[in-house]
Amino acid sequence: MIDTKNLWQKRSVQHFKEISRYLRLMLNDHLLIALLFLGGGGAYYYNLWLEDIPENFPYALILGLVLGLLVTNSRIQTFVKEPDLVFLLPIEKELTPYFQKSFWYSLVSQSYLILIVFAVAAPLYLAATNRPLSSLISIFVIVFLSKAWNLLMTWFIQYFTEPSAHVFDVAVRLLINIALMYLLFSAASILFVGSVLLIMLILLFYFHKAIDKKGLKWNMLIDLEAKRMLTFYRLANLFTDVPKLKERVKKRAWLNWVTGFIGYSKKNSFRYLYTRTFLRTSDYLGMYIRLSIIGGAVLYFVPFYYGKAFVMLLFLYLTGYQLLTLWRHHSMKIWVQLYPVSTKVKLASYLQLLFHLLLIQCLIFTVILLSTITITDSIILLLAGLVFVYLFVFAYTKSKIKKMSRTIG
Repeated sequence: MIDTKNLWQKRSVQHFKEISRYLRLMLNDHLLIALLFLGGGGAYYYNLWLEDIPENFPYALILGLVLGLLVTNSRIQTFVKEPDLVFLLPIEKELTPYFQKSFWYSLVSQSYLILIVFAVAAPLYLAATNRPLSSLISIFVIVFLSKAWNLLMTWFIQYFTEPSAHVFDVAVRLLINIALMYLLFSAASILFVGSVLLIMLILLFYFHKAIDKKGLKWNMLIDLEAKRMLTFYRLANLFTDVPKLKERVKKRAWLNWVTGFIGYSKKNSFRYLYTRTFLRTSDYLGMYIRLSIIGGAVLYFVPFYYGKAFVMLLFLYLTGYQLLTLWRHHSMKIWVQLYPVSTKVKLASYLQLLFHLLLIQCLIFTVILLSTITITDSIILLLAGLVFVYLFVFAYTKSKIKKMSRTIG
């Protein structure tokens, strides 16, 4: 018999041990120092900017978008595994306490990020409105309850198998969350805020009733857990080999023209392989596009010059650091080691691809800068970005890869 009362505790302890084992390796690197440096610099310029904030700055819209996106991105972490299809599916009705604990764990763990964003947003709100700090307490309570609502809604919607239902769920929740956050931070009438909250309650009760006769979609829950761990394993793979790392591949034939620029020769073997991997495997391409879009949006809205410089270099660093995983992507495949290509050529191919990707992103950022600052200032930041990209790729990355290779050897 399965002890359902202690099952969640055993699963959570096992999960924490797995995560902490990799976190010790990740936090021992100088990544923590770099993040502290970037965070300190960002806080300094953020405080400097708040002293002279523009009168018509759209703070409510920005905070509404950021917090709206954050609370919409909600999933209950259940710790379910593939064997559960056999062992837990027959006793699904006895697992209510298990999933209740998963809900409360997810609410608390995901609220830490909301608290951090709220702490960053609070000075902007207070500086733009001149309201007392106590006015933020009621806003935070509603934001916290909104997070709980989003978690419950994502739990209810997983009972439906239709893809359209999930798309509709995300779209509706995103609109509601952004509207609610905007109304809260713009000090709108309590009537408008209450109307949005009433709509949220109606949706909650409706979907709660709609799933009465439906069963859990175990395949979906297992797939979501696998994706969540895949993201963490990819990050941990920057520091050590992760045997459990499983990548997802999409063909993306519409991007085949990119590899057409690579000449057919032995020395281009790894250049072709890494390019294909970037375009097809997991979410390398998605991550690159997301960081480019987010970085470009932040660059556009940040009003002061040094803040733009900081944001540009920060997102170039974040993109390059995330793409370090690409170097180790095929390290566990024996057949790749049979390529008649030297390690020097392999490293040069990877560095060349990384340099081109960061160069393209740097140029994208420069185009956005041209719409907000003078041509001279844009060119200065472009040159700074190019120098940063060159040093990051051919100094930092090259040194880090050699260090990892010595550790493996």
